[in-house]
Amino acid sequence: MNTIATIVQFLILFVGGFNASQPDWRWAQAFQVAHGVFIDDALLMLYLLAMAISGRIVMIRTNHRALLYALMIALLAGVGILSAGVNGHALTDFGEALRVLLLAAYFLLAVHWSAARRDPVVLRVFLLGIAAGGLVNLYSVFTDPLDVVGSMPVLRARNGAGGPLALGVSLGAWLMLQRRSRRDVGTALFAAIVGTIGAALSFSRTAMLIAACGLGAWLWVLAGALATRHLRRVGVAAITVLLAAGVYAAQSQTARDIGFGVVRSIQVKFGYLDLNDKRSLGGRYMYFFGVGELLVEHPLLGVSYSGFYDAITSTALYRSGVMGDEDPDTGRAGYSNPHNSFLYYAAANGLPGLTLVVMLFVVFVRALWVSLARDGTVGRVVCIGVGLAYFVYGMTLPSMFNTEVLFLSAATAMGLAVRQPVSLVRPAQAALHSVQASA
Repeated sequence: MNTIATIVQFLILFVGGFNASQPDWRWAQAFQVAHGVFIDDALLMLYLLAMAISGRIVMIRTNHRALLYALMIALLAGVGILSAGVNGHALTDFGEALRVLLLAAYFLLAVHWSAARRDPVVLRVFLLGIAAGGLVNLYSVFTDPLDVVGSMPVLRARNGAGGPLALGVSLGAWLMLQRRSRRDVGTALFAAIVGTIGAALSFSRTAMLIAACGLGAWLWVLAGALATRHLRRVGVAAITVLLAAGVYAAQSQTARDIGFGVVRSIQVKFGYLDLNDKRSLGGRYMYFFGVGELLVEHPLLGVSYSGFYDAITSTALYRSGVMGDEDPDTGRAGYSNPHNSFLYYAAANGLPGLTLVVMLFVVFVRALWVSLARDGTVGRVVCIGVGLAYFVYGMTLPSMFNTEVLFLSAATAMGLAVRQPVSLVRPAQAALHSVQASA
């Protein structure tokens, strides 16, 4: 029975990471069991049901900080349910809010898995899924390129897959620092290599910036490995691989073409940063003011998840023409968003939603700092790299709080700090018995 449970745990974590970096193209795309419910979601719900039926749910290892964090996630789901009920845009809004509630349970399970093994297993398996999905994406890119910049094929689902792949670089540095076995070392290097290539081919500022944060963290980790006798071989091997890759790139015309393409992409993406260009950086920048106008009109519960298009196109700022144009088809499908995780919940759930997501991010960074500070300067640098990577991700992509991308990392940071098992049910039972005894 334990073996089956372990396999299901592995599949839930692996498939979640695998889906995050898929190109969403032809045969290579995340498989949905039902609308908005993917394989890992279905497995997670079945796993929770099995735990509840067997009574094992009371043995979840957690701590007060993790319980508080799960409560904040659940409150975010509750605000989403209220907002969906008040605004009444679509039934799918209730589904998205309930998914956040499922993520609260997922977070507690991930804390339990990390604590029970005293091992960064959650981070390792999730990263392995991201890197494996990234390989599928890269294969799809090179065998059937959709876009080409110069001679460089461009990653499919540029931001959508490029963001998680690039995030894998900094998460790989974290796993390398807190490794427990050779599996951790191999997974960390695998994720870093695939993530760096994916970000380089993404033609996305978001992915490139996130990967840069991770590469900075990796420099410190490798320097630390060189300074440690029993890890010196790992550091030397990594540097040797990098030098060999450089020599190969210098001699291979194809590699040189791709390298020039990457350099050209960086020049194009970062050489022209104009806040007045509403089709690029200016469009992202103006969302802050547009969502601010929505908050003034809908401060308590926002406009719900699928109400963004109608609400933003009704603002005075949008009608003035300074904002980027919203796609009517995307709006009618309920997929319009401000391309920012914090603004997404500010618009959808009002000030309560904004407050909760800011708190979730801040508590995550604090837990990460506490977890890594004991590793000295290298740990603090890795914490800064991971924190900045997540900040860039949250400021440019809407999927940080409605997927497991943030919560599994938070679970790893908090799960490794658990010292003893705490039941989710027994504290309430103990309090009841205490009241009965005093009566």
